[in-house]
Amino acid sequence: MGRIFLLGLFLVFGSVQAQDSLSISDLAKLGRISLESPVFTERDSANQQFLRGLKAYLSVEDNYLKPLPEITNMLRLESPDKRFAIYTWQRPDANRKYDRFGLVAGEFKGETQVIELKDKLSSISDLQYERCDADNWPGAIYYSIRPMPGEDYKYLLLGLAMGKPTNQKIIEIIKVGKRGKISFGEKHFRVDDWMDRVLNRPPRRLVLTYNAKYSATVRWNEEAEMVIMEQFMALPGMQGLVVVTMQIMLAAMVQTH
Repeated sequence: MGRIFLLGLFLVFGSVQAQDSLSISDLAKLGRISLESPVFTERDSANQQFLRGLKAYLSVEDNYLKPLPEITNMLRLESPDKRFAIYTWQRPDANRKYDRFGLVAGEFKGETQVIELKDKLSSISDLQYERCDADNWPGAIYYSIRPMPGEDYKYLLLGLAMGKPTNQKIIEIIKVGKRGKISFGEKHFRVDDWMDRVLNRPPRRLVLTYNAKYSATVRWNEEAEMVIMEQFMALPGMQGLVVVTMQIMLAAMVQTH
């Protein structure tokens, strides 16, 4: 099987064009290699080609509006007002830990822009409070986006950052300005305590950190307009796992200026 897989890699790499402009089929193949190849150098090379190729594709006017279901190694979210789309994915490093990558693409002031997000999650000293930008991105794989009530250019994101020994679910606010300037983290959360920690000032994001052996869900409930969090954990003196549920109404969780 190993020889067959490596032969497949050789054939795919041989068929991919040298220039950055790639077909959707080429991008889909590179995306799978960046996740599945047993060799890190091949995963890394495929991911670099994928990143360059996707940037080139999204640089074409209105391509950011295309859903790209053929590309299965990434998640794509489109803002409800269709101003932009955000693309996030991950690649296992040499130690099988995940590095995350992201792009934001859209039309701003009549100009197509593609902004690369550079993952600095591991080096952000205080994730709850630090305001970040595209070059200092608290990297996560985003799976839900909502407009912020009463706020222009701001959107609520739900994301996942897988790690060892813990995973993180991140409730984040992204601001995408009229000229395409991107920032992460806004002082809109009205929370006095979070995960057994007293918050003396408004946090810029909410982070649920949990043991990677267990699971947790953070999801948006459209009908109730609330974020619902469920964490599965083992409690001392009890057998099996206990489900701890927290429901936060958007109006109560978020304050607008």
